[in-house]
Amino acid sequence: MKVMIVDDEPLEREVLTLMLKKENLQISRLFSAVNGADAVDQVRQEKMDLILMDIEMPVMDGLMAAKLIKKDFPDCRIIFLTAHNEFDYAFQTIKLGVEDYLLKPAHPKEIRQALLKFIPEVNYPYPPSIDVSCDHIQILISHIEKNLQLDLTLESLSELVHLSDQYLSRLFKQEIGCTITQYITARRLDKAKEYLRNQQDNITEISEKCGFTDSNYFARVFKRYEGITPTHYQQQSFVAKKKRMNSFNNFVM
Repeated sequence: MKVMIVDDEPLEREVLTLMLKKENLQISRLFSAVNGADAVDQVRQEKMDLILMDIEMPVMDGLMAAKLIKKDFPDCRIIFLTAHNEFDYAFQTIKLGVEDYLLKPAHPKEIRQALLKFIPEVNYPYPPSIDVSCDHIQILISHIEKNLQLDLTLESLSELVHLSDQYLSRLFKQEIGCTITQYITARRLDKAKEYLRNQQDNITEISEKCGFTDSNYFARVFKRYEGITPTHYQQQSFVAKKKRMNSFNNFVM
């Protein structure tokens, strides 16, 4: 099956790509698009079977993209992954015939369950043998997810899974597709965006919660990946949330 990830944030695309590659699903080709217009163009060329798509994106948002795709390719399955928990959005997705609507940050198990409705797992002719290496990586990833606020050094992670630094680094890159440092940074930034969207803590407090001991370094890394400062991102999130609440209040009155 042909699957496409649509999100304007590079880190979101990277994390979803890594997650899908790890899953034992019958995905023949995996595509990515940076906005709704890009997604529509690629669907017209490749005829995707399933799309994981954000809603709020520049150039063309996910709702318009879904409308155009469903019009020409009604059999294409679409699952929205969005940070916006709003009744109006959910209602619009139902009208468009979208198959599912998950809130970010969605747990990998939620995404997997949504995908399994439309993509079968790979069928082995016999039960696969236990891959000890993959077990090590799963333990490592679980530890990272639960302890993003800690000082996650290569040495401490290697001790956790009883592997040498060099071997663990090679194994992680082979299994996940990026270095351990890149993965930790990506997950910390995802967590930071979650805090920035939903809390009014100052930037220093948020950076510490996500494992960045230097708030200035956190701000530089955040801007390099996201294109704006954490403060600007937080301000935009609260303005957008206020607008959504006003829109919802007007809708129910």
